[in-house]
Amino acid sequence: MSLQDDKFGQDIRLDENMQAMVAANGELYLTDGVDTGCQDIKLRLFTPLGSLFYDNAFGSKVYLWVKDENHLAGRLAFCGEVVRRMRMDPRVVPGSEACSILSWDHTGITAAVSWRFIDVTHAQNLVIEVGTDNMEMVIKDVSTD
Repeated sequence: MSLQDDKFGQDIRLDENMQAMVAANGELYLTDGVDTGCQDIKLRLFTPLGSLFYDNAFGSKVYLWVKDENHLAGRLAFCGEVVRRMRMDPRVVPGSEACSILSWDHTGITAAVSWRFIDVTHAQNLVIEVGTDNMEMVIKDVSTD
């Protein structure tokens, strides 16, 4: 295991629906390196704050803005929440976090998010889609590597 893998560790790989990926033989797929860090960020943003009985501080409040009006204060608060939650990961370079709203209407919110990990030369990018129809959140990795 390389030094970078030590920093990020390993985890069970999750699919787009946040379900464990299982091989045909029943073994679980694992993440390693930067993929683990990206998955950890996705999980923090996807998980409602306080919903884990064993860690009430894990998660985010991004769901609170889904039915809010599209106004400057709401946009700033939403992006502030996303940045604050990314900043909680000790592997993220402080000040490298960014969030911008791509769309915000009665159907939901779409935001572009980026950050850099310590000792990684390029930024990581995600698109977050939070919808009002079923209150599900889709987080897509849009990295170019």
